[in-house]
Amino acid sequence: LKKYADLDKVHPRYNWHYKDSLTQEQIVIEGIEANQMLENSYNLMQDFFKALKTTDLKTIKETIYSKQAVGSLMHKTLLTFRHNLQAVLNGATLMAVLKASIVRSSKSKEQLLAILILLIS
Repeated sequence: LKKYADLDKVHPRYNWHYKDSLTQEQIVIEGIEANQMLENSYNLMQDFFKALKTTDLKTIKETIYSKQAVGSLMHKTLLTFRHNLQAVLNGATLMAVLKASIVRSSKSKEQLLAILILLIS
């Protein structure tokens, strides 16, 4: 579930499953290439995370309505997101507003948490 950008791509570590030293990136690539639906699910999830981080509502919606063949759990998740699309988009927008507020604010973590709780309830 780690974001692809956060995977270690330089320092190999011994992996007893492969009986070889591999980077995190190599392990992920090896794993997702084993099954096309797994690869589609992984790439779709990465696209969703990236769109969420940049608050790209159009890409979030396109990702949710993707027609790629994905695993059953990813399919159920996408159906849930489709059913609650407006809430997902509102949540993404709220996250962006909160991030911007945190960056501009010099308030303590406790005050920011209280603001978040008020916004959610």
